[in-house]
Amino acid sequence: MAIVGQPSATTEQAASEPVASEQITPGPPSGGWSPDKRFLGIAITVDIVALVLAYVAISVPLQGPKLTGEEVDQHWVVAAIGALIVAIGFTFVLFKTSRRPKAEMSAASAVVAAQAAAGTLPRVPRTLKFEITPKQKTKRALILSVAVLAPLLLVGAPPALIWFAMLAPLIPYVVKEARYKQARYGVFALFVLMGVLQMLHMVEHSVQVGQLVATAGDLSRSHGIFGQLDFEAVHFITDTLLWIGLGLLVTILRERNVWLWIAFIAASLHEVEHLYLFWLHIFDNNFYLAGGFNGIMGHNGIIGSPLDRPYLHYTYNLIVFVPMLIAIWDEARRMDVRHPQPASAQAAG
Repeated sequence: MAIVGQPSATTEQAASEPVASEQITPGPPSGGWSPDKRFLGIAITVDIVALVLAYVAISVPLQGPKLTGEEVDQHWVVAAIGALIVAIGFTFVLFKTSRRPKAEMSAASAVVAAQAAAGTLPRVPRTLKFEITPKQKTKRALILSVAVLAPLLLVGAPPALIWFAMLAPLIPYVVKEARYKQARYGVFALFVLMGVLQMLHMVEHSVQVGQLVATAGDLSRSHGIFGQLDFEAVHFITDTLLWIGLGLLVTILRERNVWLWIAFIAASLHEVEHLYLFWLHIFDNNFYLAGGFNGIMGHNGIIGSPLDRPYLHYTYNLIVFVPMLIAIWDEARRMDVRHPQPASAQAAG
């Protein structure tokens, strides 16, 4: 007698998942192997950044105290404990995700794949755009943001004021959009917010590297735009929250997102550094100031590398940010399908 099994979790998920009313048609047959453009793009970006950082690290070494070979290993146990803490967190995330049933391609992913094969995907996912703010208002805000730059530079305004003045015209619209997206897309809105914050973080690191080049490696004059926030507690809190947030997203999001995993792995390595550095800053500040701030992988750190700390942490953040950006982009494509544009918005557009 034939046994009729229960429908699988994957089938139920696909059946219950709202998707746009589009027919999924197979794409044209593949004409052979072709390289993944995004992998190529990332490889080229990483190569360029690596070459630039290598040049900067050689030509603009950091000016500051350095520990001797005997001193640098003094707190290696703390670094090992930090690595253990991160390993436990990473293992927990791995355990949680391994318990999920291995799902086949969801309905939303299938629609996205079909649209990509047919060449009908929009250039930018709708969910990453301003959805409820009229285009004219966003254009005016952007023009105003750019317009304030020259006058503030002419009067010698501090960088923090310039940065805030450029962002100020956009803040009301961003807050309005954030509320809308949080209500409509849930945790995805948090994902986008994390991406925006990490982008601003990258701007800070980029400015700091530029300042180091301009000051011949003088760290005392190279603290980014918001120099008042360039201290260890801020770095520890922001990077720890990012690490935890990425770990939660890996476990919460239904789709398996390879790029999100890459960002989480890079953030985990970064977190080990900041656990160690924060401990030094709090419990052995003299050691920290004498050169311990180079950390684990920084030049003259416990393990060490050719990169001084600012260049190393720029690299950490870049390796987190780029995969994170692609992960957000992929998830936004699926969100476009799961949450079609309301008819009222289509009519207004």
